[in-house]
Amino acid sequence: MGAPKQRWTSEEEAALKAGVAKHGPGKWRTILRDTDFSAVLRLRSNVDLKDKWRNLSVTAGGYGSREKARMALKQGKRVPKVNTEPMDVDADNLDNVHDTVIDAKPLAVVVEPSQRECSSEKSVARLDDLILEAIKKLKESSGSNKTAIASYIEEQYWPPADFQRLLSTKLKALVATGKLMKSNQKYRIAPSSVSLGGRSTKVHSTEDGKQNICIRQLTRPQVDAELDMMTHMNKEEAAAFAAKAVAEAEVANAEAEEAARAAEAAEAEAEAAKAFLDAVMLTVQNKNAASAILRAC
Repeated sequence: MGAPKQRWTSEEEAALKAGVAKHGPGKWRTILRDTDFSAVLRLRSNVDLKDKWRNLSVTAGGYGSREKARMALKQGKRVPKVNTEPMDVDADNLDNVHDTVIDAKPLAVVVEPSQRECSSEKSVARLDDLILEAIKKLKESSGSNKTAIASYIEEQYWPPADFQRLLSTKLKALVATGKLMKSNQKYRIAPSSVSLGGRSTKVHSTEDGKQNICIRQLTRPQVDAELDMMTHMNKEEAAAFAAKAVAEAEVANAEAEEAARAAEAAEAEAEAAKAFLDAVMLTVQNKNAASAILRAC
């Protein structure tokens, strides 16, 4: 880990800006591994680089890179790199690189009011996609743990401040709904299940797997008729009838448990959606308050 409370030196700032110019914003670990900058930035972590770059972008252009990245994320796009071609950096000319990067114009992103109103709903659904994308891209045979998933999303996108709490809630919801499988604190994408109209279809069968069982809703006269029929059964018929009744009871119990799990999953989804929406709304309110203060000055 780095030393977040230590003041940044001019050499570290210059190395950070040169690294962004070479690899693009968001590639913090790549910059730290680059031999051109690793010596200067040895006391810094990828989180330190991300926070410092956000502050530098606000100072340079008056429009934070976090907000630009968040709006680009809502539109389903990634933040473009400043320069797609590698750039040779001379350690003796880092001051010139500092001047070059600081004068770069910020990316202009225009968000209409109507887009801003619906963006929070898109972000809630988007978090599911980001988690699944992270697991697919990491390609770990035994599954990816929460830390690896969070690191991938933080490197590629700009999540909200309480992202870790939202991620935990969303992972539990995805496991409860059957989209993810959890084993030894690692998550894997569950095999595709047969679905119809957005709901998974369940086929209930007896233990031998050959006979489907349908639960019957009996009226009082039907119950009386079956009880009367049971009094005239021999031992074999009574045993078969009892086995069928037990199987129907087991199916009913399984369906009740499935309904309870679905209700818990829906509740978890709702909590995650509300928490993410609250985070988005708080970010928008803070941005509006900051803009009002700047206009007042």
